[in-house]
Amino acid sequence: MIPFQPQIATVTLIASPMERLNAVTISAAQLQGALERLALLRGDLRDKPVAQALALQAFAAEEASAEHDAAAALHARIVALARWTAAHDPHRQSDAEAVIEAASRFPLSESDDGVIFEPGGFQEMILFIEELPW
Repeated sequence: MIPFQPQIATVTLIASPMERLNAVTISAAQLQGALERLALLRGDLRDKPVAQALALQAFAAEEASAEHDAAAALHARIVALARWTAAHDPHRQSDAEAVIEAASRFPLSESDDGVIFEPGGFQEMILFIEELPW
């Protein structure tokens, strides 16, 4: 007789929404393109999340992004960038290219206000990118 051997179940952990968004690779060019697409929205639609979502879905489809959550990741990075800019660089004194590059790379975080870039680390990344010789 074979003694009873309990089976160990394999559990697949489902990534949190923030982990899923951070797993999507977004280039600075894609982020810039998404910002430009949102700027093309009619003035009465620019601040409407549904219009933004549809515009970003169309943009992600045109970019032929293989990333399933590309539109959501683009939107989250744009929201985090807008929040950081309003709070930490309202006069837009940082180098715009460095900010976009940092926003495409820096991990998103959650706060009580929603998705953000951790301010200190994000600023450090911008400064680091500004110093790169490219």
